[in-house]
Amino acid sequence: MIHFDLPKINRSRKPIARWAALILGGIAAALSLAITAPPGPGLDPDAASYLGAAESLARGHGYRVPIANWVTSDTTSALSHFPPGYPTAIALPIALGTSPLNAARVTNAVSVFLDIALVTWLVAGTAGISAGIGLALALMAMPAFVEVHLSVLSEPLFLSCITAALAAMVSAAQQADERSTQYRALLAGLAAAAAMLTRYAGAAVVAAVSLWMLLQPGRTTARLRRAATALAPSALLVGWWFVHVHLTGTVRAIRSFGAYGGIQETLRMGAATIVAWLVPLMSDQTLPGRAWIALAMIAAIAWLVRRGARLARHFPSGMLLGAAGMLAVCYVAVLLASRLLADPYIPFDNRMLAPLFVLVAIVVAVAMSASWRDSRMPLRVVCAVGLLAWLGASLTVTTDEISWVLDNGQDLDQQQWRASPLLAWARLNAPDRPLYSNWAPAVYFHLHRSSHEIPGDAEMLPAFVDTLRARDGVVLLFDVPSPDQVGADTLVNAPGLTRLARVPDGTVLAPTRSSTHR
Repeated sequence: MIHFDLPKINRSRKPIARWAALILGGIAAALSLAITAPPGPGLDPDAASYLGAAESLARGHGYRVPIANWVTSDTTSALSHFPPGYPTAIALPIALGTSPLNAARVTNAVSVFLDIALVTWLVAGTAGISAGIGLALALMAMPAFVEVHLSVLSEPLFLSCITAALAAMVSAAQQADERSTQYRALLAGLAAAAAMLTRYAGAAVVAAVSLWMLLQPGRTTARLRRAATALAPSALLVGWWFVHVHLTGTVRAIRSFGAYGGIQETLRMGAATIVAWLVPLMSDQTLPGRAWIALAMIAAIAWLVRRGARLARHFPSGMLLGAAGMLAVCYVAVLLASRLLADPYIPFDNRMLAPLFVLVAIVVAVAMSASWRDSRMPLRVVCAVGLLAWLGASLTVTTDEISWVLDNGQDLDQQQWRASPLLAWARLNAPDRPLYSNWAPAVYFHLHRSSHEIPGDAEMLPAFVDTLRARDGVVLLFDVPSPDQVGADTLVNAPGLTRLARVPDGTVLAPTRSSTHR
């Protein structure tokens, strides 16, 4: 009798993995709704574009942002700086009667359900149920992961697109016939296109999926066909978006390409973000040698991943390791290329590195599971103690952050903006006059009105004053400086402007009535 050396597979693993995925995904979605309860969710300035474009789309007006350049007469502008995926997702609940903020909360909750459910199902089905559940709990405790779910940001949807692409990549590698592989390649390509339509950094997902399909075993023609199938959705959908942006005629380009230096400071920020991820501390805590501890953890993780990859290379978990690793490498490459060639202001903070942390966590969970059964008790104890210490520290930091946000709000949703005397003045005294502000997103969030930005260059102030006079506009000048507009002192002292009111958080300016001011 011939005996085949095949791994023993527990046939009940898949049903258990599915149930665990659904339960943990549901818990994550419920927690997402809970941590964004009023006064949340947090309102980053980017959220004005997301929510405004979603409202406009739901009303049948296309992708219009409620913020415009001071030169234009229209108080809205075409969405171009951000891709349309997240606003489109938010527009669906809005069209059904949900308020924009609650629509964003629902969208994020659905996204985190998909994210946690897919990750749990993937890891539990290939590396074991304990690894899948442990990874889900680790993600829900991870400060960087939770942070991007506290506000109206596109990261939750982006993460769910990445995990969907990862699932399709692994599934494609497991198929025995070419037709099924082609179908999975198409699914992976659709997830990659959705990722790039959610964040332009999704180009990394498109690249990883295409490379993965190209590197799978088979004839050269079959490999090229799979890669082309995976690339087609992005070529069509993302290509359509770029053409749409160009045809609006309101912007010169989505990004200005060039050689941007000064990356050392960005890399230092990235290193600090990684240290904070590996050795979590609250803002008022210090730990001597924190960076060295993080460096030791990186070395330990690298050793563990190398060992786990060697043990799992002939198993389904090896495919998951390879796919997640490819996504992580492509994401880092796109981040570095974007910082060097497209945008010198890209910060390597929690928001930008969260996808990398999730992918690395998947790799570590699979590698640890593969190594566990082949390790002696002392190594198991060290790994368990280290993991529990990290989970405890992460949960402490995350709980503290959530508690603060639930009490105070976040970003432009904090009390100082919700109860702004400057916005209250505009609500009472300028209900019909065009508004200009150095914080136009705050005007949209709390007055629910479109507005113009003020100039970013002092040389444009004479033309700006003439424009204000022609349109009978008023300037809501917050004391909080904006990085993109002229300073408050410069604008207050500009010829041709007069102070209508001074309130605790800012100044109201208007053009003088005399036509002699220039």
